Amino acid sequence: MSTKTTMLAATALGLIGAWALPATAGAQDAPPGSAPSADTVEAVVVTGIRASQQQSIDIKRQAVGVVDSIASEDLGKLPDQNVAESLQRIAGVTIERNRGEGRYVSVRGFGPKFNAVTVNGRTLATDNNGREFSFDVLPSEIISGADVYKSPQANINGASIGATIDVRTLRPLEQRKPFSLAGSVGSTWAELRDTNNPEASGVVSWRNADRTLGAALSVSYSKQKVRDDEFTIGAGHVHRSSTDSYYNLAGVPGGRLGPGVAPFSNVSMPSNLSPFFFERDKKMTGLNGVVQYKPTDRLTVSLDALYAKADIIEQQTGLAYDFAGGSLVEQDVQGGEAVFQRYQGGFVDQIIQYDHRKVTTDQLGLNVKWQATDDLTIAFDASTSKAERRGKEDSDFTTIRRKNVDTWFDRRGGSPMYSYGFTSPTYADAATNPQGVTAHYYIWGGGSDVDDEIEEYKVDAAWKPPGAVSVSAGFSAQNRTKTITSNEMPFGEQCAYCDSNQLLPTSLFQPTNRNFFNGQYGDKIIHDWLIYDPRALILQVKEYATRDGKAFNQAVYSPSGSSVVDEKVLLGYLMTDIKTDLGSMPLAINLGVRIEDTDYTSSGASRTVTSAKPNGAGQNIITVSPVVPVSFDGHYTDILPSVNARLNLTDDLILRLAASRVMTRPTLSDLSPRQSIQTNPGNETIKRGNPDLQPFRATQIEGGLEWYFDDLSLLSVAAFYKNIDSFVTLVTTPQKVDQVTFQVTVPDNGDGAVVKGFELGYRQVFGQLPAPFDGLGVQTSFTYAESNANYTNTVANVSYGLEGLSKYSYSLVGFYEKGPIQARVAYTWRDKFLQVASGRNGEPEYFDSYGQLDVGASYNVTDHFTVFIDGLNLTDEDEFIYSVTPDRTKEFRTTGRRVAGGVRVRF
Repeated sequence: MSTKTTMLAATALGLIGAWALPATAGAQDAPPGSAPSADTVEAVVVTGIRASQQQSIDIKRQAVGVVDSIASEDLGKLPDQNVAESLQRIAGVTIERNRGEGRYVSVRGFGPKFNAVTVNGRTLATDNNGREFSFDVLPSEIISGADVYKSPQANINGASIGATIDVRTLRPLEQRKPFSLAGSVGSTWAELRDTNNPEASGVVSWRNADRTLGAALSVSYSKQKVRDDEFTIGAGHVHRSSTDSYYNLAGVPGGRLGPGVAPFSNVSMPSNLSPFFFERDKKMTGLNGVVQYKPTDRLTVSLDALYAKADIIEQQTGLAYDFAGGSLVEQDVQGGEAVFQRYQGGFVDQIIQYDHRKVTTDQLGLNVKWQATDDLTIAFDASTSKAERRGKEDSDFTTIRRKNVDTWFDRRGGSPMYSYGFTSPTYADAATNPQGVTAHYYIWGGGSDVDDEIEEYKVDAAWKPPGAVSVSAGFSAQNRTKTITSNEMPFGEQCAYCDSNQLLPTSLFQPTNRNFFNGQYGDKIIHDWLIYDPRALILQVKEYATRDGKAFNQAVYSPSGSSVVDEKVLLGYLMTDIKTDLGSMPLAINLGVRIEDTDYTSSGASRTVTSAKPNGAGQNIITVSPVVPVSFDGHYTDILPSVNARLNLTDDLILRLAASRVMTRPTLSDLSPRQSIQTNPGNETIKRGNPDLQPFRATQIEGGLEWYFDDLSLLSVAAFYKNIDSFVTLVTTPQKVDQVTFQVTVPDNGDGAVVKGFELGYRQVFGQLPAPFDGLGVQTSFTYAESNANYTNTVANVSYGLEGLSKYSYSLVGFYEKGPIQARVAYTWRDKFLQVASGRNGEPEYFDSYGQLDVGASYNVTDHFTVFIDGLNLTDEDEFIYSVTPDRTKEFRTTGRRVAGGVRVRF
């Protein structure tokens, strides 16, 4: 189909929708054949675990497509830290944790960039560089529930191969009571930081008796101070030979090799070792308000406003064992891997990375729903959303150096935590001694700001005459602009005092007194080092630079690190719902086609590395060309048919079948021409986007069987098969400039793959048991997903699969609710998965299998007053990320336990 024909077809569908056809209920009402409107389930009082289970089961049962849901247990209360952690209880859904907190969602093996996230059917902007939505910026207290659409319908907003996740907020006109008020005040204790973090939230909903006017407001505030202890291989593992220039000394080949070290070739070894304390101070405020006006039975107007603000300070205080200095005097190589090395006369850097980020996300939406006739409903929806991240002016990377030390590492014990240490012949307790510290490397104000702006306009119409057939159609337009603005320090100014002998005042430094990993691993590792105020250090170095006539200025705008991606999407859809019988069995069919037309422009600047030479002191001296402006245009059109069918084999047994054509647009960060250049030895990389990328496209089918053997019980099984035409993969190739070889990584359209698997779900409330055991219940899920993707990483010479795909995952939740007592025990586990196909030095990185145990309990002192306590990560699980194989650590971290308690009130 030509572009012109496609545009005409989309426009025609839009005009039909605006004139005669009806409603997906816009952003405010469930689309035909999907999750029912609140009017359908108004008899369910959403209080307590049972009620939330009942509402989720009702939504799934009545939908024609494959829909799973979570619902708030009470006004303003989800059972987990955020929406992502609640969604992981659904079969087929897993989450990726970021230092102990659920952040990204994967569905049926497809990571966050494959899933669309909407709020009340509207796309929400994100402060990430791409499209991926971070659930940690959306307070759970302002959410009433969420629906996961695993099989698409033509009227569902959100192009996705994985799923569309629609987060729902409160609708005051649909509330059972005219007035409701709820609030909570509590505090969370974080074990490693040993702090209490206050949090408070409140929800109020009002409507008049005639249900013609209503308003609701949700407010939340939290203050968080947490710490993680992390051991990382900062620049990844590198392959080196004894003949490399890396081991030259004063121009003498092999001058850094001791007499006891045998010649070696292409041996993998850690580029450096970097244990550090990660500390986050986060203040977060969330607001969500809605006003609904229904002047007649046929007209409803809803105005929504959402606002979330996070003020985040993150500081990483650590060591960096860079082996670019000193003589290699001992080495043990096993299977091509250096498992032990010792250096004499080297150096150790001590680093503080300070980032102060301010993130705001807002959305404003207007929905008008008009019942034009008894059979025709027309809905109009307009929304605007913006997310912005600020921090490039308030981010610093500073390094101090301790020279003439002996360093070593030993990974022969098989632990993710390598043994390591260093000593100085001059100073005792070298890691915490403030004497002999010299100036080194600084980035002052480097970082990126992000602006994401979205405008959406939709017209939907639904014609539902008496009988078995209804028709829906609609038209939508979306404009999205993602702007990334980066700062950087000129290469020469970063190293104004690199490897200098300029001593720093001892008054700047003191021990952290934080006891790394709570003293685990004994004397095999160092548990403490120095800390300092990075701004005070920068001012001190600036004073030296002024004295010595050296350039040392704050980071400046980087054209090559900045970009603007403008994307415009026009779409139209036509859909029909058919209700009939197959013999004596009720059959519901949803048929539709969706046409999406996408135009985009990607602009920025480019530059090349023209010279690169090691300076013999742990850095490379880099020269780059002037920047050249670049701009790219792209266009593609997709026709996406879908069919969903629900067959009621009996009153309690449902068979579902679905088939569709789906697509996911390339993530915006991959379309950006911006580039980053890393120059540290062992981490010489160039990464840039590719504006010529095509979208991910797939054909998928699935089938499922559901047994509703009780009002509060469900046993389900579903199998799925997705045939993806092409994946965007990262291609890394070596490029030598002078004496330095850079690993250049660019996303590209690669081969396709098949993803298939099945999921099981089981929920039951054991109300038939004798008291007091009739309050017991269980919710479990299990997912199996596999893929034939077998891509090749040429740098590491290994094969890899799909990012975000865990072969196995499951969730076990047991709960008890009777009288004033409510309790829950939840354990969630997912198998290892590929986190990054081309990470440090172009090698694939995997997140190891992870399971977490959480518990919670509450007691209703009165009908209006409840006390609660929750425990997170009670078994104190560690997070482990490795490169290529599990014996090559990338990151190993402990996040500690967290315990929350407080009170809730409701009226």
